[in-house]
Amino acid sequence: MTLVKVPFLAAIGLALGACTMSEVPDHLARPADPSVRVPAIAYRSVTASAATLRPADPKDWRELNRQVGPKS
Repeated sequence: MTLVKVPFLAAIGLALGACTMSEVPDHLARPADPSVRVPAIAYRSVTASAATLRPADPKDWRELNRQVGPKS
C-alpha cells in the first residue's frame, strides 16, 4: 500500500462507520415516560481519590539531592 491509499481508505471507513445505526437505550428514547427503567443513582465524592497537599517540613537539600541523583 502506498501512503496515499492509507488516508483514503481510512476516510472511507469513517464515512461508512458514521452511517450505521445503533440502538438507542429506552431511557434516552422516551425521556417523558415515567415507567422506563433507568440506571440507579449513586453518590460518589469528587474529592475521594484526591491526595492531600499539606505543607511538609523542610528537609536537608543535600540529602534529597543524593536520593534522586545517579548512584555511583
